[in-house]
Parts: sequence; structure tokens; C-alpha cells
Amino acid sequence: MKIGILCACEPEFEPYKTALGCGEKAMCGAKYIEGSLCGQDIAAVFCGLGKVNAAMGAALLVRELGCSRVIMSGAAGAIAKGLHIGDCVMITDCIYHDLTAQLITDYHPSSIDPDFLCAQDIVGIGRAAGMKCGRTVTGDVFITDDGRESIVERFDPLCCDMETAAAAHACFLLSVPFNCVRAISDTEDEAGLGSFEKNVRFAAQKAFDGVCTVLSEI
Repeated sequence: MKIGILCACEPEFEPYKTALGCGEKAMCGAKYIEGSLCGQDIAAVFCGLGKVNAAMGAALLVRELGCSRVIMSGAAGAIAKGLHIGDCVMITDCIYHDLTAQLITDYHPSSIDPDFLCAQDIVGIGRAAGMKCGRTVTGDVFITDDGRESIVERFDPLCCDMETAAAAHACFLLSVPFNCVRAISDTEDEAGLGSFEKNVRFAAQKAFDGVCTVLSEI
């Protein structure tokens, strides 16, 4: 079994590149590496920020690089209280916060649930390892204090990001299991793009450590 690792930005991709110790290659505007990590055959893709890039990256991992499951790895913004910078989060399910659910269910060629569930075997590994488990919400905007209250009321998520639901959506259509491990880069108290940029490398390393925990137990 070959496992695909999906990273949206370079700091999230760097720990995998360092661990595998090999040069990167390019395909369809993305960068990728292949090798062995924690006893598993993996391919890691640096796809770029946002929903379109995430969906494309997931498709590359499955269709071009032969991966039979995908794990997204990276940073996230905390929405739930009690999360701190660097906390590792195992995503249980993901949903778009900037796209009305009815537009997915009513205007899709086949039946689809707008709340994309992550594969339970890996969620169970994360839970057993003590990771915080819960929902993330995805949208092509960086969440500020102005949008936080509405997101809490509508979705009650642990965190938010700009890629997970799109990657999960693509994996659902490709019939491969999807999971996501993220670590917190910004919180309500330490919010905004500046906090993300300050903490993203630290959070990316924590997410990498979480993914390694998962790979060691598969």
C-alpha cells in the first residue's frame, strides 16, 4: 500500500522532504517526492493553498502516483476554545464553510454528503495517541474575528483551514480513504495571518510528528 501525503504550503512539505532526503520533482504545477517513512511507502505532494490546488493534489496522489489512501498534513486555525499553538488535531470530518451544502447535494451528478467523513481506522489511531479529534471547516478565505462566531454557530468545528474539505471531496469521488492531521498555528487570542506566518513551521512539524505516529501504527 502506498500512502499519499498532501501538503498545501512549503513549510508543511519541508519535514517530509527532509525526512526522505531526496530531490523533489514537478508535475502539473505541484512538487512531489517519493520514498519510505516509518516503514511505509509514501508520496508527498506540495500542492499550493486553496481548494482547487488541494483537490488537484489529491487527484495527483491517487491517479498519477498510485496512492491508495491520502493523509493531509499541515497547519490549521483554532476555532474551538481550549486549543493552543502546536496542538495536534486528528480531523474526523470536514465541510465547506463558504459553500452552501444544498449546492453540493442538489447540483451534483451523483449522491453526495456535504459533510465528508474521514477514514475511521486512522481516526482511531489518532484518538488512541491522545490527539484532539473533531471537525474542520474549509474555505478560500482566512478566518478573522468577524467570521468566527458565525462559523461556530453553523458548524461547531475544532478548527478551520483552506484545503481539507476539497481534498476529502476529491478522495470521495476517487473512492479512496482520506484523513487529515493538522496542528494549530493560530488561535482566537493569537489570530490572523501574522500569527500563521509566525507559527506555521512549528505547527507543520507537529503535524508531521502526528502523521508519523499514524504511519507507525498502520
